[in-house]
Amino acid sequence: MPLPELLAWFTGKEVNRRKFPRKKKGYRATYTMDGGQTMHPAIGLDISGGGMCFLTQTDVEAPEFEVRATLDQRAVRMRVKTVWKDKVTHAGKPVTRFGVRYSGIPADDWDAVMRYSTDKPAEDANKAQDELVAVKMTDDDAQRLIPMALQRRLLDMLVARNRLAKPDGKSTPLVQFFYSGLVRYQNKPMHRLTIQSKIVRDDGTDMYETRFLFDETGENVLMMN
Repeated sequence: MPLPELLAWFTGKEVNRRKFPRKKKGYRATYTMDGGQTMHPAIGLDISGGGMCFLTQTDVEAPEFEVRATLDQRAVRMRVKTVWKDKVTHAGKPVTRFGVRYSGIPADDWDAVMRYSTDKPAEDANKAQDELVAVKMTDDDAQRLIPMALQRRLLDMLVARNRLAKPDGKSTPLVQFFYSGLVRYQNKPMHRLTIQSKIVRDDGTDMYETRFLFDETGENVLMMN
């Protein structure tokens, strides 16, 4: 299924073998196990939309804890769950290296991580929900990147809401697709797609703009307005 290519198409990046692009660049970080009363230093090694890797001077026994990182001057917070850890040497000293995944992260902070890992300014991510550019897809883009079964489902949802005439199989549906990349919804990554549709009536043309979210499988689809 070509859905993973959508983000690559939107960002201009090749598809990464991981679910999200991982940026291997050092960053400042701290972690806490008591809600922020005591902060411990950490050194970030890499980060992606799904998790991160960092070094700590002491081991962390708790299975979940909070991490705060600074990405291009943008401070982000996330609750993480340890996936793996090992002992390594850094600057001649023994340290613990953690590989973690997010168990909780605010939407704006997740947007900042995604912007940072795809080489977009992370400090502007507090406006990310408004600034996500809706890129118009050509008919070829839509056919190549959005599975036909998903396209039919989206159009059927528009027909059910009286925002599109039922396709007759002879003419092209009066729709345009605008893709806006990944967003975080209920702690899950979702593709955001806007469809402009219209219905031509005897007394004029009615135009609609409908926002959808769908996951990597293309099976979970939400109509947002």
